[in-house]
Amino acid sequence: MDFLDLDFSTLQDIPPLQHYFETPRVSVTQKGLFSMNAAFRKAAGAQRRFLVKISPDGRYLVLYPTEPANVCFSAKNGYMTHKALAKSLKERGIQLPALYAVTWCQEREAWVGSCPELPSPPHLSELTKSAGAGKKPQARRNT
Repeated sequence: MDFLDLDFSTLQDIPPLQHYFETPRVSVTQKGLFSMNAAFRKAAGAQRRFLVKISPDGRYLVLYPTEPANVCFSAKNGYMTHKALAKSLKERGIQLPALYAVTWCQEREAWVGSCPELPSPPHLSELTKSAGAGKKPQARRNT
């Protein structure tokens, strides 16, 4: 084989394989089971009390570990029942179970979770189109 056209000094490592279970997540089920997966329990350490806030569209959950808590997951398994949260997500049109991949945000000192299964919001340009932009022009009547 001839590798003359390959510059080995330009080769880059591929991203490491990350298994589904290695991504920190919280989930909310139909019955209101609100839980931390094993990866999030490991990342959060012993922290199980959080102030949890939700974005208006339900796309994001933010868990603040240093604020007065409104949620306390079990110490051993990292879950709790929160039927009001499940109801709130349903009212926002989010299908349950909802999974939120969480990442530490140093700037906000919080775990920020996003639900990747939700469709992206429409672009601003789509929202500002005039109401009649898609209508066909009507033929004029001769009278």
